Amino acid sequence: MNNGPLRRYLAALLSADVVGYSRLIADDEIGTIRALTGCRDKIAEVVNKKGGRLVDFVGDNMLAEFSNTLDAVQCADQIHHAVEELNQSFPEHRHMKFRIGIHLGDVTTDGDHIYGDGVNIAARLEPLARPCGICISDMVFRQIQGKVDLEFIDMGVRKLKNIAEPVRTFQLITAKDSREGLLDRSELSAPHGHLPLPGKPSLVVLPFVNLDMNREQDHFADGLTMDIITALVQIPSLFLISDSTAFSIKTKPMSIPEIGRQLGVQYVLEGGVRRSGKRLRISARLSETEKGRQIWGQRFDRQLGDIFEIQDEITSEIVTAMDVKLVSGEPARVVRKTLRNPRALEYYYRGWNAMFSSSPDYIQLSQQMFEEMIRLEPDSSLGLSMSAWAYWWGIFNNATSDRDRDLDRIRVLVNKALALGDDSGMADLVMAHIHLLNKNHEKALLAAEQAVLSRPSCDVSFAIKASILNFLGRPDEAIPLARFAIRLSPVYPSYYPTVLGYAYYHCGKFQEAIDAAEISIKADPTNLEAMVLITAIHVAVGERDQASDTAKMIRNVHPGFSLETFSANHPYKDEKYLDQILAHLAKVDLFAL
Repeated sequence: MNNGPLRRYLAALLSADVVGYSRLIADDEIGTIRALTGCRDKIAEVVNKKGGRLVDFVGDNMLAEFSNTLDAVQCADQIHHAVEELNQSFPEHRHMKFRIGIHLGDVTTDGDHIYGDGVNIAARLEPLARPCGICISDMVFRQIQGKVDLEFIDMGVRKLKNIAEPVRTFQLITAKDSREGLLDRSELSAPHGHLPLPGKPSLVVLPFVNLDMNREQDHFADGLTMDIITALVQIPSLFLISDSTAFSIKTKPMSIPEIGRQLGVQYVLEGGVRRSGKRLRISARLSETEKGRQIWGQRFDRQLGDIFEIQDEITSEIVTAMDVKLVSGEPARVVRKTLRNPRALEYYYRGWNAMFSSSPDYIQLSQQMFEEMIRLEPDSSLGLSMSAWAYWWGIFNNATSDRDRDLDRIRVLVNKALALGDDSGMADLVMAHIHLLNKNHEKALLAAEQAVLSRPSCDVSFAIKASILNFLGRPDEAIPLARFAIRLSPVYPSYYPTVLGYAYYHCGKFQEAIDAAEISIKADPTNLEAMVLITAIHVAVGERDQASDTAKMIRNVHPGFSLETFSANHPYKDEKYLDQILAHLAKVDLFAL
């Protein structure tokens, strides 16, 4: 033990472990230890060559430190390549697959070991990485942005276990990831990666850039982007790419023409926000994607209290430049202008920012923000609708301590929003789910159809309507709607292909169903609905061993799963559709009733 003086310094910390190490040990202890020893030697060599120090390698857990983040990230990439070469000597099921987390932070050392929150954060980032993947913190991302030939995906702000402050995380994507399709989920609509242009003006609104050094203002720039999208999504004659796709390419170094080819759009809106006290300066420009030519640009210099006027001006200028007429009555402007309190605007943006996460803590934070928004602007249908959506999202993600209480709160909020003349469609989307939970299927469909009318370019509206059609026993009608939701959002939530997969499954198109479900699993390895669907299909086609393997995955990831709870959460109008799934699942030993 070193008894020397303690020293504190800044370091880039790399934490790694082996995916499924316990399973590998249980299957072949001696072979696994030999393989791991080979990995240790190779990894130590890579770390030393990049100027790092291997601090610890106990069991399958590794910790290394570097003097700069660039070396740490490049080393992580090289570790994966080195281990991949070693894996060639073993069968696929015996491969060592590391996942790596990297953070830049303060550490304290006694000369041998290092301690501190920096080490803990790196260790918490590690489980967020995919097998053979890398997850980095915002601190690391800012240091290496533009300095490495790698792609990044913003995974949003995460609350890490036993870490006081939330951390914004990024997945670092290698060329191997791109080849294997881990990023590109457009297989269902664009097999070659370039989407055709739709038959009407099409646009993607890229996230506005926060030009301030204060990173706490990121939520304001993101919120402004969301508000512009909210206004544009209601224009029937405009094909608008979804917000999830727009935010997914926030940090990718792509040219305007390449964005046009990847997303299948004619126009790109981008801009920046600088805020000083209550003073705002917003710049925006609209470019056509064929040659990257700018066709419109404007700078807005306003007081914070004029933010809605700025948003109205930007929206109006955009649609004029594309010769698109606004819908009659301009409901988006009427709704937004009801928020006149600048503090309410802050709560609105913070609520949006928090709700992007599926973390229970952040969902609850979004609920608090929207409740504060209602307190400040009680006559705003927007605040009521968004608060209802946040409570429903909590129920959907099992992030509620009292389901019945939250359902009652949702009903109150939605009814108030509709009484105030909500035209955004958000209240209708929430009501569609409430009716569905109560098995009022026809009312659920009417609410979903109203949402589609109010939000004709909203991918969520079409996905929800497709899901409801599945529960109504009309899967053949759900298929084109689910595919259209995916087309509107080339980078889409994992439940979109899951909805499509269930539609195919109920139509007897098992191969198409499993293809869709596998895309969901690639996007979200914990997607329970997709895993259940894959299990049922394996049984349906006589692949019992594969079904058993998938069932084990469900038990590992969702230990509380049961056929009873699955039945309660799937309110089919005609129970023959539910019985079909249950009959297939019941043939798997782990689920046998």
